[in-house]
Amino acid sequence: MFFCLISDSIISPASMYAELTDSALDEHVQDIVAGNEQIGPEAVRASLRVRGLRVQRRRVRASMLRINPGAAALRAFLRRPERRTYQVAGPNSLWHIDRNQKLIRWRIVIHGAIDGYSHLVVFLHASNNNRSSTVLSSFIRAVVSYGVPSRVRTDRGGENNAVCLMMNIFRGFDRGSALRGRSTHNQRIERLWGDLWRGMTNVYCDLFHHLEEEGIIDIDNEMHIWALHYIYLPRINRDLKDFTQQWNNHGLRTERHLSPLQIFVRGSLQQQGRASTAMQDIFQTRAAAVDGTVGGTADGSVTATGSEITAAQGLSTDSGGAHGTDELGLLVDWPEMITVPDIEFTLDGPMMEQVVELFNPLSGTRESHGIELITGLIYFLDSTYH
Repeated sequence: MFFCLISDSIISPASMYAELTDSALDEHVQDIVAGNEQIGPEAVRASLRVRGLRVQRRRVRASMLRINPGAAALRAFLRRPERRTYQVAGPNSLWHIDRNQKLIRWRIVIHGAIDGYSHLVVFLHASNNNRSSTVLSSFIRAVVSYGVPSRVRTDRGGENNAVCLMMNIFRGFDRGSALRGRSTHNQRIERLWGDLWRGMTNVYCDLFHHLEEEGIIDIDNEMHIWALHYIYLPRINRDLKDFTQQWNNHGLRTERHLSPLQIFVRGSLQQQGRASTAMQDIFQTRAAAVDGTVGGTADGSVTATGSEITAAQGLSTDSGGAHGTDELGLLVDWPEMITVPDIEFTLDGPMMEQVVELFNPLSGTRESHGIELITGLIYFLDSTYH
């Protein structure tokens, strides 16, 4: 998988810019923006690159100005957020995991994780619950793609219990494998949530409020919430996948416009000789200890480097430091901070088959926002059950 990332991160030469007319470019940009006035030109440019279209920055800015000059003017007046100094040893040294609650009113929670070194988003997934097993499932899929991180950083919510337990068992209890503390200290992913809001969740928040105001959905009606999830969870996860690809391929101003994917690959190649936990797993090697900075064990595993230990100690001051084996009970007993009520409505058998046949959640254009779908599904369900 790592070598697939290398090929994906290669920068094309200037001669490979797409030969698009302004009108053709405007069509692509319009489809990507889809009514979202907060999305910026770097995000659009990255989305074009995901589509196989490499376009000059100036052309993307000009296209967005043609499509919606008012939104372009608004973005120009927005202040850039202040960033604190932050350092991580290397790729996969530390993943930040958190939940996003912007859509909690409609019983939708987004869980995500980002690599602290490269800003690479390793997973984003929307669910109808805040269970520990849900977070673990997304984490395992990310591990298959990017390898097991040396450490994870989470808040104290119980939805992170399974991931923290896995990390402590896999990496060890006495090295700070799972750092838990206040969410305000999880700054990498807190910043990501702001970008995600501007990139897509603001659209769904406004849309769902609109559906309520128009009387299309009633959030106190379990059947309506079921219908909302049936139509919009697949659409949200499709857009989260697109956002992840866009984010991982967009140039970072503070990193000479290298993308998170390029930073991850570059950092991995530069540090492949280090006998650190993260690098050993990425390159599937077990190097011997070098100059006493890394200790090998009888089973051939490698312990953390001095820099990794120092980083872990600095990051875990608010969470009481590393967890020992005698703290296992405390680890698994932390309650969920946010509980999402189960939907007390379900469809099965022939009725569910009929709904699946009649209503494809991903049909229609992005700009339609699925309004006809949700309206039709609720009418169908109301007619059937009333």
